[in-house]
Amino acid sequence: MLRRPAQRARMDLERRPGTILTDTGMPLRIDFTDRHEQHPPEIRAYAVDKAGRLERFFDGLNHVSIVLDRQRGKHSVEMIVTASPNVRLVGHSAEDTITAAIDDVIDKIERQVVKTKERLKDHHPKDHRRPGS
Repeated sequence: MLRRPAQRARMDLERRPGTILTDTGMPLRIDFTDRHEQHPPEIRAYAVDKAGRLERFFDGLNHVSIVLDRQRGKHSVEMIVTASPNVRLVGHSAEDTITAAIDDVIDKIERQVVKTKERLKDHHPKDHRRPGS
């Protein structure tokens, strides 16, 4: 069965690891990096799942970079999110457990997404005429 080029491209993206197709059909690339320690696949899946949920808050997400590290007995997570209209959100967290650090950085990024959407929103009414004129 022959498929159109758009269907083939979509199927290729679905098979590519670290790429999630969003509701709009655009790919959300998620990069995952371990520093100083190899984390188990369950932690990686947990972090990627949490990062994939950010898409429901902001439609224009393009790329998410997750960096897991362990320094001085604490687990640290850094997440960098880029979105379409020149938006870059960065969150850092250091906690005793890796899952707590992931949850904390996701909460920070979600707050930044809400603030960014509020800034992008047009607060002016459509009709700029003065009353009585």
